[in-house]
Amino acid sequence: MVTAAEREQGKPGRALSARRSDALLLAATAIETMGHGAIFALLADLKSEYDLTAQGIGVIAATSFFAALISQIAIARYADRGHSRLMLRLGLAIAGIGMLGFGLSGELWQLVLMRLLLGLGSGAFMSASRRVLVMRDLSRTGEILGRLTAVEVAGFIAGPPIAAVLASTFGLRAPFIVLAGALALTAPAVARIVEPPAEISTEKRTLRVLLGNRAVLAGVAVGAAWALSMGVFDAVWAVFMKDRGASTNFVGFSLAVFAFPLVLFSAAGGRLADRVGPVRAAVFSMTITVPVMLLYGFTDNIWILCVIALVHSGIDTVTMPAARIAVARAAPPELLASGQGLSGGVGALVGGLASLAAAPIYDGAGALAVWGAGAGGIGLLTLLAAWWGRGYAPAPPRPADPSGGGAQ
Repeated sequence: MVTAAEREQGKPGRALSARRSDALLLAATAIETMGHGAIFALLADLKSEYDLTAQGIGVIAATSFFAALISQIAIARYADRGHSRLMLRLGLAIAGIGMLGFGLSGELWQLVLMRLLLGLGSGAFMSASRRVLVMRDLSRTGEILGRLTAVEVAGFIAGPPIAAVLASTFGLRAPFIVLAGALALTAPAVARIVEPPAEISTEKRTLRVLLGNRAVLAGVAVGAAWALSMGVFDAVWAVFMKDRGASTNFVGFSLAVFAFPLVLFSAAGGRLADRVGPVRAAVFSMTITVPVMLLYGFTDNIWILCVIALVHSGIDTVTMPAARIAVARAAPPELLASGQGLSGGVGALVGGLASLAAAPIYDGAGALAVWGAGAGGIGLLTLLAAWWGRGYAPAPPRPADPSGGGAQ
């Protein structure tokens, strides 16, 4: 018997099971974030290989921020309007072209363009993927978003070592060609995922609706606080550790230590935030993050710094999914992806500004100043989240979509 979902796709008997579609979406997400991690790891090699200036490398890195901002703010909303399948297909194709093109490029303008395509494609794909996954079972929002967080982090962390091995063995172009090929392998099956039910809204001023919702603003503030801490961390950590005698290998080890809890425990952190309330959980976790950030500035022992990073990351396993859950619960159902896009866009903006400010603060005023400034910013955003989240009482988790949402 042919189901309605199968007729919708025009491929009778070939609709994906929910479990398989989950796996494919997560696999494609991991591969895309591996591409971002590979670029991050190979920027220095690209500079030497193509005789790029430091300013050129900065433009390539900054393109990531602009792509994230554009995709999260301008593109994500279309997943709410019944275009999730189209966004999955186009996003995957554009990201694949960007990844392959980045590997085949040799001039600055080409690298910047392909980096932009990779960012835009990934943003479109991930926005649609979040909606497909969450709409399948809204009663498990925290667990689902936590698992997605873990996959994104794992992919980004796995990208640099994979890229390093492939580049050293087969050349600098190889990592991007291989990852583009891996991404292409998921395309035929991802294209058969069913469109989740869409509650089409006639509201044209999407951002005004979301920004007028205090509970949404609380979630956005939580996400911005997490992004601020990551912006500071990414901008100064490697230099900060090397100034304290760490080798390049030890810096890599410290980053793996930081990623370890996020990969393993983000789903559990999401379940915890679901159970106690995302804003309450996030305000508590960010309040703890403030003194932890300060601790980085009080020791030069690289092993103690690794322990602090482990604690910091463990706290983030609650903060990061809680931010997404808070927005997902507070936004109207027809604006679920738009809400996630708003949170991600604001986070990209705050994280980018924090990265730009952190390096000169560290160079000019030292470690305690930069970590103290980061802690102060997190503290301010925590107060805003607590203020906007007063009386936060999202509706009880909506029942799972009986049609499976993303697939049958």
